[in-house]
Amino acid sequence: MVENFNSSLNLRLIRKCPVCNTAYQQSMIQVLDESEFGVLTYATCNRCGANLLAKFASLPQGVVGNAILTDLKPQEVMDFASNDSVSDNDVLDIQYMISKKELVSNLKKLI
Repeated sequence: MVENFNSSLNLRLIRKCPVCNTAYQQSMIQVLDESEFGVLTYATCNRCGANLLAKFASLPQGVVGNAILTDLKPQEVMDFASNDSVSDNDVLDIQYMISKKELVSNLKKLI
């Protein structure tokens, strides 16, 4: 469905900083990733320096998006995006460590 996505047109949906309400300059909006699942963008406010990470996808109903304020830099976002996904067993292992009060000691061993 994203084949109909016009990224330059739809990036105009990012208009104002959610922190200080200053209008974004289009030059401050970066496209980090484009795929069949949508477009991942990163915007920095010139006034307050807040960073906004937004994902847009074109669906039959129209363009759908979500955004989050972040302290990550664009490269850090891409580093996390390329990491392996979390498995069911990973979640169960963490839950087990929490229940046995071993999580902090295991994390300290990693550091």
